[in-house]
Amino acid sequence: MKPWVALLTVLPVCPLAAFAGPAVVTSGEHPGFTRLVVQFDGPVNWQVGRGIDGYSLRVQDQRPDYDMTKAFDLIGKSRLAALWADPKTGDLHFGIACACYGMPFEFRPGIVVLDLHDGAPPQGSSFEQPLDAALQPVAVAAPPKPQPASAYDWTTVKGNLIDRWPNLLGTFGPLSVDLNPLDSGLEPLRLSLIEEMGRGASQGIVDMAKPKKSAEVPLSEGDPSVRIHMGETPTMVVRQKGEGRAPLTAQGEECITDAQLDIPTWGSGRPVADQIGPEREGLTGEFDKPDPDAVTRAVRFMLFLGFGAEARSLIRAFPDGLHDKEIWESLAHIMDDEPNLAPVLQGMEECDTAAALWATLADPDARPNEELGKAAVLRSFSALPPHLRRLLGSRLVDRFLAAEDISTATALRDAVLRAPGDAGPEVILMQAAMARAAGEPGQAESHLEPLASAPGPASADALVALVEQRVTLGQSVEFAQVQTLEELLRERKGGSDAPKYQHALVLARAASGDFDRAFADVTEVPDAEAALWRLLAVGGQDSALLDHATLGEGQVPPLVAKGVASLIADRFLGLGLADQAAQWLEQDDRAPALLRARVDLARGNPKDALAQLDADDSPAALAVKARALQDLNDEQAAAEVFAKLGKPEDQWAALSRSQAWEALAQGGPDPWKAVASVVTNPPTDAAAANPASQGPLARNKTLVADSAATRDAITALLNSVKTPVLPSQ
Repeated sequence: MKPWVALLTVLPVCPLAAFAGPAVVTSGEHPGFTRLVVQFDGPVNWQVGRGIDGYSLRVQDQRPDYDMTKAFDLIGKSRLAALWADPKTGDLHFGIACACYGMPFEFRPGIVVLDLHDGAPPQGSSFEQPLDAALQPVAVAAPPKPQPASAYDWTTVKGNLIDRWPNLLGTFGPLSVDLNPLDSGLEPLRLSLIEEMGRGASQGIVDMAKPKKSAEVPLSEGDPSVRIHMGETPTMVVRQKGEGRAPLTAQGEECITDAQLDIPTWGSGRPVADQIGPEREGLTGEFDKPDPDAVTRAVRFMLFLGFGAEARSLIRAFPDGLHDKEIWESLAHIMDDEPNLAPVLQGMEECDTAAALWATLADPDARPNEELGKAAVLRSFSALPPHLRRLLGSRLVDRFLAAEDISTATALRDAVLRAPGDAGPEVILMQAAMARAAGEPGQAESHLEPLASAPGPASADALVALVEQRVTLGQSVEFAQVQTLEELLRERKGGSDAPKYQHALVLARAASGDFDRAFADVTEVPDAEAALWRLLAVGGQDSALLDHATLGEGQVPPLVAKGVASLIADRFLGLGLADQAAQWLEQDDRAPALLRARVDLARGNPKDALAQLDADDSPAALAVKARALQDLNDEQAAAEVFAKLGKPEDQWAALSRSQAWEALAQGGPDPWKAVASVVTNPPTDAAAANPASQGPLARNKTLVADSAATRDAITALLNSVKTPVLPSQ
């Protein structure tokens, strides 16, 4: 089938009520696309169309308010450049800045999703039309509720499908069987769906393809069965009445059926000791000839128990006549957590059968992305016996946590925890991983600490997870835990899991303060180097920073430390080493302008510092600007900046240094006014003002009085001004 991706929007008919609150816009970044989610208070009648600079979302007959405060919390602006609501039309505009296209759909009533995918839009996509000419949503009347005992066949549409859309299934030949009369109760809904699928097919946004023939369910010539995939909705398979179900992979290959993977029925709830004998009886018959049915029963029972090696041993000993031998061998490798090189499960993670579960477990990089495959994984996993859920649950949860699919991982975890009996250490590790993914470090640590200190093989993995947890949070690691990791690594030296323990040991040494040993050993664990530099930048001692991060003249910082270059530069600046800070900043082309300005100022380049900050009027930026202006001897401009900062004492001090006595005499506080008045209004000569008092004694008395007043004013000013301190970098 051609890999067309299509979307068919069918909106329910409902009263259009006034919105109780604003529609919240959130977002998320995914490989290959950016997702925008608009959540309304209730169902809406919406349209999406193309504009000059992006896409527009219109809610018909309403003008909702939009809360866009969180729209850019989790995404950058590589795809979505701008987001705004048109005050005239009320449309929500998505400005895009990439070679990408939008694919909207309704996740459920009231939640509209717009995915911005890289690349060119599908040919004939209605969402590339201007909004006024965009494909109008079709309102579908809610069908009458069917009777519980009645079944409904969606393909009994000979009179409608062929008459209304004669070319829709022409590729697959004419209908060749008699079809039952239509169910009049569901006819309106069925007709509407047929018309919508036909409209989508004619416009190129729905692609239909005939599935391949199946050995179990052969398709006759002219059979009109089609497989329809519509955007993010599950796959729909349209078949003739009575036709068997033949699930397909995304590549059109047939999925392994549920009957072939029905592991829960391969054993029972009776004690294993009561089952193992009967299940292994009769493996060979007359003349020691293997009995395929008995071997099949025994292999399946071993897989039911989770004994992969034993199942493979039986297959090797009695290989003849085993129809599903390759499937069982793959399951056996999965049970033992071994690499599975057989391609029998490859590509089946999106199947609507138990194959989705085992394909996800077989390939570390495979996991279903669509709801159909996820539902199959959850359904099949929940049906497994408790011991297999505990055996496989942590691995499966880890796969979905790695893909940041928290909801599926949570559902899988719940399926494991529902199993009766002791959970076991693997489940405890799984719970800790779930808590970390959910942003609950305290709960994760409460799971890991008791397990890490308890005896048993699981304590080693728990200790590794605990160290990584504390390192991620910037917490310290105890020296006793470092020693334990050293012992564990010695035991596993040369083993397949040795790198995991060596990685944890390097980080544990750094988190315990031993950066010298950590940097000496990190050459053997290069994937730990980035985390090691982060530990040094965030929590390393000043002495460790000077020992390991100081650069020689012209030396370039290591590329692996690029992510923390600004943090290290800031720390060097705090130590008064502005030149070292400047060398580290050369590694980070996205360093904050404020940090660059502080470095320029500390290196004696106040003009460059002012140019870096430009129109930034944040308090931190204004403080740097004021110091830069003072270094340029522009005290009056510095006084204006101090006024914006709300620092009057610094403002009056700057005006005094610029000798702006008039401004101080008029607007300054009383101590400054008194002193400024002495400068701007010098005391008059009393002898000239009063000729009767022209004697030397009178003049001297007047001078003494003026001198005392000036002294008192200066003393009052000095008492009101804080003692200056050396400004921090």
